[in-house]
Amino acid sequence: MHTQDGRTVTGRAEMALVGAVAGLAIWAFVEHLPDVLTHPHAYLAVTSFVAGFFAVLMGLSGPYRVVSAALPALWLSALAAVLLTWAGWRFETLDAFSDAMHPIMAWGVFITIGTPFAAALLRDHHSLRDYGHLFDVSWSILVRYSAGWLFAGLFWAVLFMSNALLEIVGLTIIEDIIDIDGVPFVITGFALGLGLSVVHEMREYLSPFLVLRLLRLLVPVVLGVVLIFVVAALAQDPGDLFGNLSRTATLLFVGLTMISLVSISLDRGDADAVQSRWMRLCTAALALLLPVIAGLAIYALWLRVAQYGWTPARLAAGCTAAIVALYALTYAVAVVLRGPWMARIRQANILVAVVVLGTAAAWQSPLLNAERLSTQSQVARIESGAVPVEDMALFELAHEWGKPGKAGLASLEQGAGQSSPELLAEIERARSIDMHWQFKNGMNNRLAATRARDIYENLTVLPEGVEVTLAMLEDLPDYWLRRWSENCPINPETGCVLLTAAFSSEVSSLHGILFVPEDMHDFEAFSVFVERGTLSVGENLAPFGGKDVTVAQVRSILDGHFEVAPGSRQSLWIGDFELAPEF
Repeated sequence: MHTQDGRTVTGRAEMALVGAVAGLAIWAFVEHLPDVLTHPHAYLAVTSFVAGFFAVLMGLSGPYRVVSAALPALWLSALAAVLLTWAGWRFETLDAFSDAMHPIMAWGVFITIGTPFAAALLRDHHSLRDYGHLFDVSWSILVRYSAGWLFAGLFWAVLFMSNALLEIVGLTIIEDIIDIDGVPFVITGFALGLGLSVVHEMREYLSPFLVLRLLRLLVPVVLGVVLIFVVAALAQDPGDLFGNLSRTATLLFVGLTMISLVSISLDRGDADAVQSRWMRLCTAALALLLPVIAGLAIYALWLRVAQYGWTPARLAAGCTAAIVALYALTYAVAVVLRGPWMARIRQANILVAVVVLGTAAAWQSPLLNAERLSTQSQVARIESGAVPVEDMALFELAHEWGKPGKAGLASLEQGAGQSSPELLAEIERARSIDMHWQFKNGMNNRLAATRARDIYENLTVLPEGVEVTLAMLEDLPDYWLRRWSENCPINPETGCVLLTAAFSSEVSSLHGILFVPEDMHDFEAFSVFVERGTLSVGENLAPFGGKDVTVAQVRSILDGHFEVAPGSRQSLWIGDFELAPEF
């Protein structure tokens, strides 16, 4: 370990130099290495190795000398680089790989979780099971990096201010130096390394202790919110609450927050943990509620997967949910068994951290190939014939899911596509368009045209001579097109009926009421407005008297047995039944 006597200047110089070299290396790899290493996977391996090496080295240096920290940084970054490069073989280009993002995130998780274990090995092999040491190292690295990056930002702020000051007297020395290629990267790395070194020197004054004590205050607050949520959620139908991935993500975030707060409250040992009975009860209650949050997250994800199948994002959510569930199970069991429940949770944290490390490694290996698993799921859904064309993940297969996605698309082309010209056309279009929004826009436009034609072919417009064109229907919002294209053919005898009339003398547009079948017996009624070649939809009308519009009444309209006459206002009368469009 560093001491304060005589090594301060040397330690600062070492860390500043390491940071400067790291910045220079990153600049060189971004600007020049692609010209030297033309093979994308070789470039990925070298870049990830060097980035991981410096990230781990700078995280470990300070508490340990740079030379001592270099060996564990080497083997951890080498293993991480091998895994990331392995994941890179799923893709044909680095652009496709970087767009996927999730392998890079798994690489980051592997490096982050692995660094405290590497630090433990620098101390002795027994430290791998020493929760207190692992806890201290993890939070120390987080605080040092946070403060180091803050210092780097302030360093640049001072640099810009100094440049602005010198420019007043016509000197551009700082600006000229910054404009030299690579210098901004070197300056940033230098400032970061220097900041990390100084933060370690001031560890007695700037430690995780204050941050952890402040975060503990959130335990009762989060417990109260989670308790209210759980009571309210269990009183409702979960399918109505959680059938959407964004809510799954919210539940998982809450679960991870609960895990963090429980771990923070228990600290490195009983002597440092929360001491008051109230706070220990709150911490235990939070641990016992964690299985409920984990279960709801898994249920929400299951609903989404059952509806839309697996994708890399849902697989990542699934892995996260499984890890949260593992934490939840171990925490709940530890509390229920009572006795030294806090010590059990601390040991469980070490075991689950190893599981997370293994999961991050497996995610980058063929064991958890997200692209392959997602492709298998989506291809099976498409081949089942139960997926509308607009919900098919054809663009993702063609462009986002690497080699497995392309292979899945070729399988569809040779299989289900042979009996579906529409599917073959969409596959070809997915391959030919590079931007997702262009693909979706084109599909939406074609769907709008198809749905508008289905409505148009089942629409009667009264009186004759009022023109409602196919183009006017195509411009309607998608939710109306989708719904009405399905409902208009329900009753072939009447279809949809649009009646226009002079319902108001105060406006120039032509008003009307559109009758759309709900089933073979009842109709919905909507206000519509026709003006300058545009058809707009107004209110869904509630019939006066609270009765539904019946098929017999729509037949009366088609037979001409109606009148437009004053009532409570100018209304449509079908016998004694009154309807008035909303203006």
